[in-house]
Amino acid sequence: MRLLTNPVVVCTSTHGSTPRAMTMSSFTSLTLSPTPLVTFNVATPSRTLDAVSASGEFNIHVLAGDEAGAAVADHFTRGNVDGVFDGLEGAEVESVAGLPPLLKGEGVLRVLRCRVLKDGPHGGLMRVRDHVIVVGEVVEMIPGK
Repeated sequence: MRLLTNPVVVCTSTHGSTPRAMTMSSFTSLTLSPTPLVTFNVATPSRTLDAVSASGEFNIHVLAGDEAGAAVADHFTRGNVDGVFDGLEGAEVESVAGLPPLLKGEGVLRVLRCRVLKDGPHGGLMRVRDHVIVVGEVVEMIPGK
């Protein structure tokens, strides 16, 4: 997490067979021990949040602080229209059945595979007015470019 120069990341998840993604700036590390936890908040309604909630899994793509990282971030600010990954330049999308979409290539430094924390009465999803705070447990780190 010390390598994260800014909190702008892309979150991907899958709702049924439909891939979802969004750029977010509220991402932060919560704790490293006993297992790494991360958190972010999402305004509702959100198709990506629906996917995270339904699947219980998501990927956080830590972006490079250069033009390639900015291009990836910009691509996912348009909302979750059909074909949200279409036209993505520089990075490529790896889809594996049952897993959230994985972005690889230019602009992606690391990918954190996460699952929604299951602790407590609300698990890792806490509604606060028109937002939901998501707490995820990092289960794997995948190096990028």
